[in-house]
Amino acid sequence: MNDIIGTISSYMANQTSSFTPEHYIPTETVYQKHHWFRFGHTNDLEALISNDELAKDYIIGVTSMSMFILGLALLWFIVIISFKCAGQKRVGFLAGRLESPEWRPSLPPIEECLTEEDDENISTHMPIGHHASSGPENFSVAGTDLDQEKQEKKFNRKALMVRVVFVISGICVMISGALFYSEGVTSFVNSLNAVQYSLLIVENTALESRNLTLSALEAKHNLVSGLNETISETGANFCQGSDQVATEIREAGQQLVSDINAMSSAVDESLKSFSTDLMKMANMASEMNENLQTASGFFYALIAISIVIVVLICIMLAVTFFSAKDISNCFTKCVTCALIWPVFIFFLTLSWVFATLFLVFSLAGSDFCFKPDDIVLAFLNKNKDNFDSLISAMLIYYVSGCVVFPEALNDITHLITMVKTMLAAANDLADNIASDGVDDVATSCGLDKAAATALQNGVQVISVVSQDLEKLLGSFKGIISCQNINPIYTSLVHDATCTEAVNGFNWLYGSCFALCICAMTMITFRAALYPVKRPELDLDQTGLSAPLLSSKNGGH
Repeated sequence: MNDIIGTISSYMANQTSSFTPEHYIPTETVYQKHHWFRFGHTNDLEALISNDELAKDYIIGVTSMSMFILGLALLWFIVIISFKCAGQKRVGFLAGRLESPEWRPSLPPIEECLTEEDDENISTHMPIGHHASSGPENFSVAGTDLDQEKQEKKFNRKALMVRVVFVISGICVMISGALFYSEGVTSFVNSLNAVQYSLLIVENTALESRNLTLSALEAKHNLVSGLNETISETGANFCQGSDQVATEIREAGQQLVSDINAMSSAVDESLKSFSTDLMKMANMASEMNENLQTASGFFYALIAISIVIVVLICIMLAVTFFSAKDISNCFTKCVTCALIWPVFIFFLTLSWVFATLFLVFSLAGSDFCFKPDDIVLAFLNKNKDNFDSLISAMLIYYVSGCVVFPEALNDITHLITMVKTMLAAANDLADNIASDGVDDVATSCGLDKAAATALQNGVQVISVVSQDLEKLLGSFKGIISCQNINPIYTSLVHDATCTEAVNGFNWLYGSCFALCICAMTMITFRAALYPVKRPELDLDQTGLSAPLLSSKNGGH
């Protein structure tokens, strides 16, 4: 804390009296997201603060695209389920399995079985080396074999395509998960760290300012105590004589008493209120910092979810390799049915929800960051009754870029002027007493030497304390000056929020959305996870009768 306070103090020492805040320019990401399509609804975040009807319109607009995307995801799920219900014969691999084409020879039906004698006659009259190629049955068999070969090649190409799409989608999911962490989570964590650091500076600045006000109040108390003690030792008017020296000391003393009393009232009125409000500000910043620390755990949970999804993808790719080799056993079936699909679909559903939330945050953050200062000022002006008037006025001053000058700073400036006047009066009185000497003052004022010495010492103490009070008030005014606080505000809002946070949400949404699309593609092409299903030959559909086959088998 001392290092940060020292940094603030050294920063203040380099500031000049004239200060012009740097003009804020929205980033390209903020500009694009602010003008994102919203189905005709407003993108003005200020409407959320000022008007109830427009506030509803803004909420609908900022959530409409997320609801549309969530609806498309739900529709995609429904289509996948519909394909599953439609079955393999209607939609092919989209039903969830790859099934090879059935072998169907196109021989004409044979009503009567050939006898062994017919077999011998055919083989006897057939010349050696001669092949029956002109008969319709043999032509049909050759054509069928050629068609079967073409179908088999076509099916193999389809199976390869399904597995390639599945593997590419899995790789894209892992890349999206990596971007989710490296760009999205990292940017947002950097934003959280910058916000927490800015809030820490706010807290420390408020505490240092409060310490200065307490020190100034203590100095004022010591000043009044020294004055009262001097008066009690020298009398109400400091000096009771009637000559010129006595008159000058008495008039200077009376002016000093008047200045100290006026200053004391002004210090109590201004600094006591400042001290209370600054403590509230420090507590508020500390509370926000603790809440942000808790919120950072949420993003570590997101990292854990992305890691789980990447691990599942690796397992799925391994199972795909086994299925391509037609390897299917209890392990692959258990992993596929009991582990992959339930866990994968659960986390995929969470990812869809997070993607829509990140889109809402990205759009709302961009709307805020399109004109952040105007929105903060509108919020402060509408809710100024909920804040202490002093804090509200000072916040408006800092956010406005030192344009709306608060009355509190005028009070501090006036208070410093009063202390300077009082210090000048105390110095004049001390110089008069010092130039005349203690013995002459005692003679002129009708005081004994001890009282005259007490008068001289009391005025010197008042002068020293007044100098300390002037320095304290000057330091306090420097700390709460716009050139000191406005850079903290711009670092908190313009840099941490409108650059890092919005960029982080944009990456979180983009990578999470890409992850969901690729994962849904994997579910659509899930047939790659299973070995090819090869149907058994159905004799009733081949046109061959069982007696024919049995007679041929019996001949061998």
